[in-house]
Amino acid sequence: MTTEITDTTAHKPSGWIFFDDECRFCVAHRHRWGRIFERRGFVWIPLQTLGAAERLGITETQLHAEMWLQLADGRKFSGVDAWGVEMRYVWWLWPLGVLFALPGFNAAARVLYRWIAENRRCLGGACSLSHVDHKSPKN
Repeated sequence: MTTEITDTTAHKPSGWIFFDDECRFCVAHRHRWGRIFERRGFVWIPLQTLGAAERLGITETQLHAEMWLQLADGRKFSGVDAWGVEMRYVWWLWPLGVLFALPGFNAAARVLYRWIAENRRCLGGACSLSHVDHKSPKN
């Protein structure tokens, strides 16, 4: 799915959450949590949207490595740091968002997030083969 980024909301959004729309796990996460953040002014945008990397000022490789959050003031966050910021917009998730910012917990959460991000294609119920060795057998 490729679309252009346009702001069609009647009010200024709180920010934009960039997620992998080709990942079942990520899409399920958006469906589960989407409205909670939408009610707080966030707009969900697929990573596959034309211009997403340019909007964030990052490379395509960086864009597709993890989810991204851009706040209305232009600040951007990725991965577990984005989760922590998002959570602080929801009163009942706020304590967890603060916990994600603590040095020891943040380091552990980054390791977990990195594993999730690298394996996200398998977590949603279907794995895609990204590296297949097509070497022919030796005679």
